[in-house]
Amino acid sequence: MAIAVVIPGQFGESSAASQIYARRRLMALLSLAAIVLVLLVGAGHVVANRGGAPASASMIRPASSAAVLPPAAAHLYVAQPGDTLWSIGQRFHGHMALADYVDALVEANGGTKIQVSQAIALP
Repeated sequence: MAIAVVIPGQFGESSAASQIYARRRLMALLSLAAIVLVLLVGAGHVVANRGGAPASASMIRPASSAAVLPPAAAHLYVAQPGDTLWSIGQRFHGHMALADYVDALVEANGGTKIQVSQAIALP
């Protein structure tokens, strides 16, 4: 009496299953890669974003050459209680983009810190 031993894959039963398994692994890997890519791109936008900070550093968003006016056109403003460079920029930016004007204010005054009664150079 002979005993028949069936080896998986001998007659093609598990080769189809292994192909399905390989395709599922590939799709899972591609899905994971797509999620990681979306997260990296999103994080890049957050890092590159100004973050809502009104007086951002020029390293984040370089001031354009149009934002800096010659010193002859400069005027002075005396800081009042509650003033920020952003609020001063809102008051005096004129036709220039507000963000560019605030960046020019930061450059003209050597930083973002201001104190009451400080003379602020307006670009």
